[in-house]
Amino acid sequence: MSAYDPDFLDGFLLPLPSFAPHLDENIVRDDDLTEHYVADYVHYSLVMNGAPERRSAVYVALNVDQNKHKQTSRSNRWRIDSRIGGELQLDNAYYRNNDWDRGHMARRTTAAWGDNAIDAQRASNETFYYTNACLQHANLNQDEWLGLEDWVYGLDLDKDGKISSFSGPFYAEYDRSVHPSGHALALVPAGFFKIVCFVNQANKLEVRAFVMFQDEKALADKSGRRKYNNQTYQTTVTYIEELTGLQFEPEIYHANPMSHCDSNTHTRGPNSVNGEPVLTPELIEVAKPTDIQNTTGSRQTVKDDVVDIFISAAMVNPKGSDRGNEWIGLINLGADAIDLTGWCLSDNQDNAVAVGQVTLKPGESTVVNQLGKIRLANTGDVIKLHDDQKNRIDWVNYTEKMVKSGSPVLFLSPRDTLELDV
Repeated sequence: MSAYDPDFLDGFLLPLPSFAPHLDENIVRDDDLTEHYVADYVHYSLVMNGAPERRSAVYVALNVDQNKHKQTSRSNRWRIDSRIGGELQLDNAYYRNNDWDRGHMARRTTAAWGDNAIDAQRASNETFYYTNACLQHANLNQDEWLGLEDWVYGLDLDKDGKISSFSGPFYAEYDRSVHPSGHALALVPAGFFKIVCFVNQANKLEVRAFVMFQDEKALADKSGRRKYNNQTYQTTVTYIEELTGLQFEPEIYHANPMSHCDSNTHTRGPNSVNGEPVLTPELIEVAKPTDIQNTTGSRQTVKDDVVDIFISAAMVNPKGSDRGNEWIGLINLGADAIDLTGWCLSDNQDNAVAVGQVTLKPGESTVVNQLGKIRLANTGDVIKLHDDQKNRIDWVNYTEKMVKSGSPVLFLSPRDTLELDV
């Protein structure tokens, strides 16, 4: 059985992560497992958390050879791994008749590779163990998480088609749970992480790290802003460690373009971008592949938490014709007047429009109703606000479910929402 290979990437050793003490006590151990705690499958390995309220993988480590991907069929025959024991896994009772999918941590199509079609099909079938599944909301599993998985599957930044990744859930102290009749309660993960490792054309290790939340309670920030479920964020390895209790090797920190200096770890990285301090944890929203920060491109200066101008609302689907009737609202929730001359709004396709010559006093709002090339898609989109120095001041997104005919989409929590001067 070809399990996860730490030597898979040419010239780099990426061993499985270790555990913080509070996590170590819940790790499932058995003599039938490698090193007494690692469950090996075709191309991937995982470690289970046996806490009664979790019973899910701590992480899943996967090797991918893009050169050997084969077309395979989906078996969809989920199984209990007898090496770990049924009482330590969430079986189909937890996924039946609800909104929770059996979210693959090692994706079937990504793991489906081998020297021939038979080997690739076996690898595909091996992903259908309940140990490889997590309670993942259908809207996340079939949309944003799938989008991230597609990016990994089609990654073209590596020199040889080889990728190693680490994926898994993280939890928080929230009430959300699944409690099937006759079964013990299980907590729903607050979100998921993915760390992607590859060797670039210059024979250097590169890393991209992501988190995706699926619980709005986990997303309340210090400003009382409301971020939305299922958003992908590029982040630091340190932040993933804080969320999970995992401890990764130094090589992985150093290869992450968003690594941040931390006196308690071996991380290194920029303390500032373009002279502006990097806030911790650094979370940069990802809505399309070009949003992903790399090691050579210029870093965008983000001042979301520095300048108190916010995108407050947008009329996405006005009654009647959209053209000329869509608008975007801005509000000043700070203590100082701010001149917006030279500022611009843009969408996810980077179409831009000037805000205009306007100064907002504290508490004042304005509406930009001449949107130029910007078309606010009813199926969901991203809206960004930049100042006259091209610093990003705010970033919001909305989904199709948030769009109501004739009503604006609101981006602030109720206590921060002020009446717009439309």
